[in-house]
Amino acid sequence: MNRLKSTLAALALFAFAIPAASAADIEGQKIMLPSKERQVHVTHFRAPGDAPRPAALLLHGAGGFDRRIEDNSHYASMLAEAGIDAYLVYYYSDLDAKMMSYGVNVFGERYPHWAELVDDLADYLVKQKASNGKVGLVGFSNGGILASGASMLDPTINAAVIYYGTDPWPLNKPATRFPPLLILHGDADQVIPVENGKQLADEAKALGAKVDLVIYPGQSHGFGADWKKKDATDAFNRTVIFLKKELQVK
Repeated sequence: MNRLKSTLAALALFAFAIPAASAADIEGQKIMLPSKERQVHVTHFRAPGDAPRPAALLLHGAGGFDRRIEDNSHYASMLAEAGIDAYLVYYYSDLDAKMMSYGVNVFGERYPHWAELVDDLADYLVKQKASNGKVGLVGFSNGGILASGASMLDPTINAAVIYYGTDPWPLNKPATRFPPLLILHGDADQVIPVENGKQLADEAKALGAKVDLVIYPGQSHGFGADWKKKDATDAFNRTVIFLKKELQVK
């Protein structure tokens, strides 16, 4: 998918912006989770109660989570309130971050390793006592592309939400499966054109996956960052409904 490589090198953070945090927000806990490559920094937002529950791994765009940490933390908190343990996953290694700070585009080279890392986290979480055995992904931009690949590779992943992403082209091999997908894209996206979201939907359907493709007229890349717009609210609400269904939230 060479048509995207130059664009991805210049991607800035299009983090999901959400309302200001309230006193009722669930507070995140910074922890480490294991993967074959390394221990991974995550921030965990625990769903209330003691009943078994699913997990959702949130995968950031090119600029990471921390530039808008309050917004991203509130987003994860709202997922937790819906009965899903939410994790902000910092999938960049220290070396990844250093290379990117020098302007090096590591996306294509590191993508397969990141996908394996995400799958390792999913495999670990479903084995925990608090898990109901279900895990989903929510990816934004670069994280959306990562979510499509990680969910393709690992049947442990039961659902994936793809915000303005693509098919898993950096894996350089044909897809063989996908879990149920919710694909959210704006038809005015000039960074990752909506045709890429449509292509992912077509590929997943051809493999027998359930796919819900939602195209927002007039919206550009990162439209979810403007919570004042009804489309950002609609996208989040669809995400909650989709994950609660596919991850069997009681």
